[in-house]
Amino acid sequence: MMSGDHHTIELPSTPLPSHLTTTATPVAPPNGTAPNGPRGLDEPPVVLLGELTLPAERASVPAARRFSRSVSTASGVGHIADDAEVLVSELVTNAVRHAPAAGGALCLRLLRAGARLRIEVHDQSAAVPTARPVDLMEETGRGWFLVAVMADRHGTEHTASGKAVWCEVRAWPRDEHPGH
Repeated sequence: MMSGDHHTIELPSTPLPSHLTTTATPVAPPNGTAPNGPRGLDEPPVVLLGELTLPAERASVPAARRFSRSVSTASGVGHIADDAEVLVSELVTNAVRHAPAAGGALCLRLLRAGARLRIEVHDQSAAVPTARPVDLMEETGRGWFLVAVMADRHGTEHTASGKAVWCEVRAWPRDEHPGH
């Protein structure tokens, strides 16, 4: 059993309420504040697949990975579960490493945004991740680089309580011929 509060919504799911529905780039914070703008008419609704609240500590990283795999499998995108797990691990690790104070919390959200799986990690820090030179021989410092390489899109949005770091990967429909 995973620690932390979580819930999973099985597909098909109802769309998020309109005040939480976003465009592909802005992030709707979990505290219910309005997103940065209206969703485009041609964009499908964003559907919450699962959400997990965790303490901002190292032990949360494996719990987040397990949750990601569980939601990916339940949502019919098990074929990208490995990639999603790596992306979740990197985003959660970064949030834990740069948490402003002990006792803080973070929120992992997995959403369906059209044909993409959107991974969001909300935390209480306003500091945004920055790209830096990558030394593959170093033990740390590759997280944001991996996200940039593996995800189709990625970014950071400021929220009322800190920030949300997100990325998206194509997940639906299942690509029967990867790499083509």
